[in-house]
Amino acid sequence: AQVQRNWMYLQPIFDSEDINRQLPAEGKRFTNVDRQWRKTLDKVQAAPQIITFCDNEELKEQWIKSNAELERVQKNLADYLETKRTAFARFYFLSNDELISILSQTKDPNAVQPHLRKCFEAVQKITMSGAEHEMTEMVSAEKEQVPFLNPLYPRGSVEVWMGEIETMMRKSVRAITEEGIQQYKTTKRGDFVLGHAAMVVLAVTQHYWTIEVEAAMEEAG
Repeated sequence: AQVQRNWMYLQPIFDSEDINRQLPAEGKRFTNVDRQWRKTLDKVQAAPQIITFCDNEELKEQWIKSNAELERVQKNLADYLETKRTAFARFYFLSNDELISILSQTKDPNAVQPHLRKCFEAVQKITMSGAEHEMTEMVSAEKEQVPFLNPLYPRGSVEVWMGEIETMMRKSVRAITEEGIQQYKTTKRGDFVLGHAAMVVLAVTQHYWTIEVEAAMEEAG
């Protein structure tokens, strides 16, 4: 039963070419157990007297060995996921299954889209376009768009370009905030509020509120 549970969990994971490419040794171990599992099921169909079939010491030893192999595969898979989380700490916000779903589709950068809101608060998706999946902006659940200072491309390992997205988010928010600080001086408040991202409006208005309060206190002594 333990072999069956482990096999059912690992089978869809190691069906992925990407996972097998990234974990070739574990993929081979799973394939060996999988082959033995299917061969045993074929034998059961040929001799359906299950009690007689299972009364076999050799079969028991085979399943003990298979179970040990699958547990080793699971442990090394968990260690592999930990290396990805170490490289990009926001992956700690994702469950193993969610992270595996990303890593098993590395050829499709859009595989990260359903998980972005767990990695980045208030980010619903990243706009990707063209054959190279050029990334140009982040979009909130409310459809508010914040353009990236420079376009990014999902090249290399997913944890690498996710880290590049995080860095670009900081640079882009800083840039539009600096722009907002300059425009606040010459723009009517209503137009300013409607023309900028909410986080920029809040940061810039608090910035000038603080300046004006300090100036008033100094003027009044």
